Amino acid sequence: MKKWYAILLLLSALKVSAQEISFIPEVGLGLSNITNSDNNSKVRPGFNIGMGMEVIWNERVGMGIGVNYLVLGNRFTTDYISYTTKLDYVSIPVYAKGYVYKGLFVFVGPQFGFNVVRDDGRDYDELSDLDKMRKFDFSIGVGIGYQWDFGPQLSASHNLGLIDVWKKYPDEWSSSGKKYNSIFQFNVGWRIGF
Repeated sequence: MKKWYAILLLLSALKVSAQEISFIPEVGLGLSNITNSDNNSKVRPGFNIGMGMEVIWNERVGMGIGVNYLVLGNRFTTDYISYTTKLDYVSIPVYAKGYVYKGLFVFVGPQFGFNVVRDDGRDYDELSDLDKMRKFDFSIGVGIGYQWDFGPQLSASHNLGLIDVWKKYPDEWSSSGKKYNSIFQFNVGWRIGF
C-alpha cells in the first residue's frame, strides 16, 4: 500500500512542475540483429508493445519513461542449418525528448532490458549455449517521431546494446568480437493526457 502512495505522490509532484503529463500506449515492428555475428546472421522481425508516460515541462522539452516488451535476437541460415535465436526483453526506456517543430520530436536516452525469453531454436541440447547468455541488457536509444494534437503518434528509433549478450562465449566464437543487441523500431501510439 505504501508503494501506491509513493507512486501517487511522485505523479502529483510531477504534475505540479510539469505543464502536461500523458500516457502513450504503443505497438510496432522491430527489426533486430546481434552485432558481430557472421555473414549468415539475418534480421529477426518481431513486434513490440508497451506503455509510456511523457512529462512535458514546456513547449520544447520533456521526458518519457515506459515499459515495453521487445522481440530481439536474430536468424541464422546456411545450406545445412537454419534457426532463430529468440532473446525477448521487458525493457524500461528513459528518454529526454525535444520538440523541434510543431509535433516533430527527437529523443535519446538509456534503456534497461530484462530477458524473459531465451531460445536458440536448436533441437540439440549439446549445441545450446543459452546458459552463457546474460539476463540483463543496457542500451542507448535515439529516435525521431511526430505527435499530432488529436492523439496519434508515430516514431522510429534505433537501440544499440552496450553490454555483451554473452557472459561467456562458446569456444568457436572466441575470435569474432563482442556481440550486442541491435534493433530498429517503428511504432504507432496514442497520447492520452490527464
